[in-house]
Amino acid sequence: MRVLVWVFLVVSLCAVPAAAQGSSSGRAKGPYVDTKKRFEMELAGGWELSPLPGDTQGMNFRKKIDAVPGLLHVSVDALLPGQTLKQTLDAAEAPLRAEIGFNPGTEVPVAIGAFGGSRRSLSVFASGDKNTVRSIEIYALHAYGFAHILHFETLEKKRPSFTRDLDRMLASYVPLVGKDLAAPLAALWINTGGGPDLTLNDSGAFSMGPLSGGWRGDGGLIELKISSGTEKYRYALNGDTLTLSSPNLGGDLVFRRSTTTPTKVAAPAAAARTPGAVTREELIGRWRVIDQPATEALKMVLAPTGSVSFGPLAGRWRFATGRLTITSTAGSTLTYAASLNDGHLVLSGGDLDKDLTLERE
Repeated sequence: MRVLVWVFLVVSLCAVPAAAQGSSSGRAKGPYVDTKKRFEMELAGGWELSPLPGDTQGMNFRKKIDAVPGLLHVSVDALLPGQTLKQTLDAAEAPLRAEIGFNPGTEVPVAIGAFGGSRRSLSVFASGDKNTVRSIEIYALHAYGFAHILHFETLEKKRPSFTRDLDRMLASYVPLVGKDLAAPLAALWINTGGGPDLTLNDSGAFSMGPLSGGWRGDGGLIELKISSGTEKYRYALNGDTLTLSSPNLGGDLVFRRSTTTPTKVAAPAAAARTPGAVTREELIGRWRVIDQPATEALKMVLAPTGSVSFGPLAGRWRFATGRLTITSTAGSTLTYAASLNDGHLVLSGGDLDKDLTLERE
């Protein structure tokens, strides 16, 4: 679909009539609201809709100044787990890299409406003619689990004439898709059970303990997406209380909305911590057994939700006062002493004949 968009833009910019035409002076009344409720934006005077056949990802807008068109295409797509603004821009730029005269230009952070985004400026030759250059700017922002891409281009000689219009439209841009569901959830949530806190950003990113990735809410289900997969939870939002539930949980996770922005405080002197001590948050993640006489390393995954896999074993885990307890789906329970030694996790006791040392993946 994006290749179709670029072809349309190239044809539109290259088909400039020889005779000069006056600028369109019409002005839209009120902001333009996308028919699929993906975004809204106030169109500057003279801009009009210019739909692309078969374009299901967004909308195209057009204005001419002295017979030279300026084109703005807005597209919206769901974010992938952990997707960055750079990756979004790279994907949007990909069809242009093979163009004759491609010049990658620069990339800078920008504000797009109330959101922080990024702009990548570049240029290519129009129809392969080095004397006619297309000036292109790709803007990207992430909001409520979706990537918004605004692609603007015109002929380089005319770019300054569109500056005021483009600034105004970018400042008025409002992402809508996902907002109704995600906005009430976007906050720092304090775990009332003493586990890791949950941060849900309105950009569609989340963090919980050492885990981070993307998230999405659909009105009753929250998905936390990391590179290794997706965890899904039913949720209930009651005022400032968020409750997550899942058949994989031993009990509900209950969070309280934080009313203040958290600040990072330097940790106190290490002397206050017992050597080798480990916290629950430090256990969360993927671990691999080292010095193991086997063709395939034994791995242990401790999820923040309390689910665990340890080789062929699967079940629930909990940690308190230096003891890691694993209860299998079959109902058997094993308890190990857990400590940290130079970044390695050491387990002892339980069914182990000797200490087991694991390193983080």
